[in-house]
Amino acid sequence: MYYKLLNKSLVTNDDIEFNKKLGLPVEVFCPKEHRTVDFGRVQSFCNEEILINGTTYSREHNAFFGHPHLSA
Repeated sequence: MYYKLLNKSLVTNDDIEFNKKLGLPVEVFCPKEHRTVDFGRVQSFCNEEILINGTTYSREHNAFFGHPHLSA
């Protein structure tokens, strides 16, 4: 889990947009339940929520893992 937090966390809009554009799957992890609650492609997102597999997930209450945006 520590590795994922350091290397796979999707925090910025650029991170999420990168995964959406490439069609890469994203893991939605609920820290309250200590489990993965969904896994799939980002359909849309805003500053508060991310839509994956037809379900919206709060960016504040969930952790999202995927491939971080590549810096220049």
